[in-house]
Amino acid sequence: MSYEMYEPNDGSAPAASAGPGGLAGLGDEGPWRVAVEYSNGGESKPPTVVVIGRTLYPTRGEAMQAARRTASEYNPPDPWSPRGREVFRDGPDGFLVLIQGATTTFHMSVRIVAPVGQ
Repeated sequence: MSYEMYEPNDGSAPAASAGPGGLAGLGDEGPWRVAVEYSNGGESKPPTVVVIGRTLYPTRGEAMQAARRTASEYNPPDPWSPRGREVFRDGPDGFLVLIQGATTTFHMSVRIVAPVGQ
């Protein structure tokens, strides 16, 4: 199994549309869910963990509010003794979270996602 690197849209390029040549499901339609991605640390497998919440949000705004709360409150397994947290907006759909541990800094990504029809 391989993972693609997440690269948020920085706003300089337009998002794909559902029109001819575009990809259906990439507009503002929901329902939306909150996804958390973090490193599993050390020699653990898989090296990256992605947790997708089960709660469905009908609007992008409601989902972003939930993602913002998650960015402030979710505690991944590392660090075991967090000393501080910084939350940064990371593109239009998510947040980058830096968590200061006792000896090093960890990060996680929190963003909103919507299923894409096949």
